[in-house]
Amino acid sequence: MRLGPRLMTFADAVAEIPKATGRKIRYVPISPEAYESALLEHGVPTDFVKPLIQSISTALDGRNSRLSDGVLLALGRPPRDFADYARDAAASGVWGEMQIHKGD
Repeated sequence: MRLGPRLMTFADAVAEIPKATGRKIRYVPISPEAYESALLEHGVPTDFVKPLIQSISTALDGRNSRLSDGVLLALGRPPRDFADYARDAAASGVWGEMQIHKGD
């Protein structure tokens, strides 16, 4: 059984994107509490926010950090390294320049 190629944090994954795109991108972590406050301030219902924050907290605290065979089981092929994915995605143009529109 082949497991995922490597464990990665969000910061690790985000660090691969500038390598692939040549753009400046950085990961800025925020606490689950700050994210919860922002969601609630934007009107996201509490009954949605609470379980989401619980899931995020579990993902970020490291208790589930392990390689698994989920990709192999779900897709029938070994997982790719995220760096390879980022390079291919960048080359495809899917991460082209984004237009951000504020207001109408």
